[in-house]
Amino acid sequence: MADVEIRQLRYFIAVAEAHNFTRAAERLAMTQPALSRAIRALERDVGAQLLVRAPGDVSLTPAGEVLLGEARTLVAQAGHALSRARRVAGTQAPLTVTGPGCDASLLNELVRSYNETEPRMPGHAVVGNAGDQFGRLRSGAADVALLRASVDDETLDSVVLLMEQVHVLLAASHPLAGRESIGVADLADEPVVRWQGDNLQHIASELWPDGLPGRPGPEASDGLQMLAVVRLGQAVVLSTPRAAAATGSADVRAVRLSDGPPVPLRLAWLRDHPQVQSVHRFAHHSRAVCANRDGQAG
Repeated sequence: MADVEIRQLRYFIAVAEAHNFTRAAERLAMTQPALSRAIRALERDVGAQLLVRAPGDVSLTPAGEVLLGEARTLVAQAGHALSRARRVAGTQAPLTVTGPGCDASLLNELVRSYNETEPRMPGHAVVGNAGDQFGRLRSGAADVALLRASVDDETLDSVVLLMEQVHVLLAASHPLAGRESIGVADLADEPVVRWQGDNLQHIASELWPDGLPGRPGPEASDGLQMLAVVRLGQAVVLSTPRAAAATGSADVRAVRLSDGPPVPLRLAWLRDHPQVQSVHRFAHHSRAVCANRDGQAG
């Protein structure tokens, strides 16, 4: 059997988590045909089919299920080995902290204020998207991640920084835009944007186990598409205050949803991170900042 590269395993993990080659390719910043070729080569090297391909969906074969768990362990171990070698050589990279674009302001504040304490391992902020935070942690692209999904992976640890109130984004011309708050019942006849991506859909199902309020609206895969739909008055969006503020749009209004579920904002990291003490220092600092900035941390 041919040797398998860590790079191939990262590609495989991305496809398995996204359940889609196109979304995985976007996450990896590569073309979909190149990713498909890489996975085919991995299957040849392994000597088994790893994925079941269907239009718009990818699932794991029994062999793929086994490899996924082992691949995550191997990729994490490779990252740890590099980290230890760099530390011994005195070239340890900074603590990479990632978060979605809507949390860029908070991300910058946490990293900047942490670095002002002159830590032994300074932080470096990297903006990603809401759907790829778990993948960045597992691949070693990030040490710590801001996310809103629950953390039920035994390889990860997390802490809740904030509990946020759901807001509704509406066009400024919408009849509900001038109200201070609205209720779920007010959305009964409103088309509500559905987010694409497994992680985002998982967050929605956790917060709204009986389904999102309102009527099914258009799907959106990124913030710009979401804003365009709202501006055109085609749908409303369930969001958080921080994401709402990040729109910076005069023709979009954010109105508090008075009876919506609280949304936890978490900080997550690999449980066996080689620099876990630095990670814990950053987590402790972040909880203190959020407690002072936005009220009680969870």
